[in-house]
Amino acid sequence: MENKFKEKRVTISNSVWSDWREQLKESELVGLQQRLEKLEKEMLLDWLQWNNPKGNYTDRKCIENGVQQISKSKAIKYIYKEILRIHMKRKYSDLSSTHAQLMFNN
Repeated sequence: MENKFKEKRVTISNSVWSDWREQLKESELVGLQQRLEKLEKEMLLDWLQWNNPKGNYTDRKCIENGVQQISKSKAIKYIYKEILRIHMKRKYSDLSSTHAQLMFNN
């Protein structure tokens, strides 16, 4: 009985974290830098690791793999660039689909 409760609690907490990470990923660029600067380093590194599971972002993974740890300022820069890339990719995709629709509609 106790194990089922723990499993349910882990599932709930994971969905809350996923929601937070997804919200950051989808956030607007205006004011993003300031929002990132308010977050703790561990949360920034956790987002980077979630976004790219194969990377070495968290302090623990950096130590395990013999890689230099990432500073908070670098983490902010990496996240900002990644979210900017996501926005640019989405705008390009929207533009391409709109152009294609115009071609097929005419």
